[in-house]
Amino acid sequence: MKDILDDPVGIGQRDPQNMLHFLGGFDRQLEQALEIGWRLQLPRVPSEIRGVVISGLGGSAAAGDFLQAYLGQEIEIPIWVNRNYSVPGFVNRETLSILCSYSGNTEETVSALRASHAVGAPIVCVSSGGTMGRLALEHGHSWAQIPGGQPPRSALGLLAFTCLAIMLRLSLIRNRDDQLRRSIEWVRQRIRVYGPEHDSSFNEAKKLARVLKGKIPFVYASQDRLEVVARRWCGQIAENGKQLSCWKALPEMNHNEVAGWKHPDDLLGRIVPVFLRDAGDHPRTQIRLDWTRCFLSQQAGSALEYWSEGENWLERLLMLILLGDYASVYLALLNQEDPCPVRAIDRLKYELRRFSEEEPPR
Repeated sequence: MKDILDDPVGIGQRDPQNMLHFLGGFDRQLEQALEIGWRLQLPRVPSEIRGVVISGLGGSAAAGDFLQAYLGQEIEIPIWVNRNYSVPGFVNRETLSILCSYSGNTEETVSALRASHAVGAPIVCVSSGGTMGRLALEHGHSWAQIPGGQPPRSALGLLAFTCLAIMLRLSLIRNRDDQLRRSIEWVRQRIRVYGPEHDSSFNEAKKLARVLKGKIPFVYASQDRLEVVARRWCGQIAENGKQLSCWKALPEMNHNEVAGWKHPDDLLGRIVPVFLRDAGDHPRTQIRLDWTRCFLSQQAGSALEYWSEGENWLERLLMLILLGDYASVYLALLNQEDPCPVRAIDRLKYELRRFSEEEPPR
């Protein structure tokens, strides 16, 4: 019997809504996003922007996480990723407020849009339509309308690179057009390497999915660089793979969680520690990651480690994101799950719609 992960036809039959198709178009997302961002009519901004707040939830918030990690210490103003109904108290007319909701209907982000409007912040909405698109048109805010038709978690390229183009046009970061264009070709190569047509013997995403099946992954990474990828991996494993996981960042994890790797001892063997590494991690963090990987390998019986690859930080970041995205879909197939539906989330949204703001649930 042919292996499910080495049967592209079988994979397609078991993936009726084409999550693998969405992943295979990630390179085209990046191209589209840059075009949308460069065409956008920008908001009026003061002579000096003192901060950027990117509001969103779930797959839409991942755009803000990505920009925080990618821009790192280069950007001279703070970037705050906001996952709430309100916005931080420091948001004002000198704070760029970017609202990301793929559907345009995420209730927390719509509420944050209204809060940003109330304090007079310059606003850019990024969505495929929905309430956010309507409010942007009504109030004269900039609206970057991106293509719809897929789950938000598979639209990271559209969301993140649109926001990146906006920040470039506002001169909040230095020009990097050549690097962005080259990264698209790098993404195309990674798609071929991790895609369904590539045999399991040489496909790290398929190998990773096999190891994770039936286990509870604990994903660890550096606080200042790859924490965003660890969070992304766990979100994708949950939504696509329908499987539990956990993520933490170092060095913080070394000051608390590492002491808990003792009990319950009968559970430790079902956990698989996964370490995400980058050559640019702080040298002291590298030492911590080495020691922690060795220690947890003893406690759990094994540990996985993945180093980023690429000519620059952007390529290395995208490489690890794609590895986790593909592995999460292959994990869904091994779990005999359709990666697209997220029924538990849909049930919660249905319950929330039953209550108005005037009559909250008790």
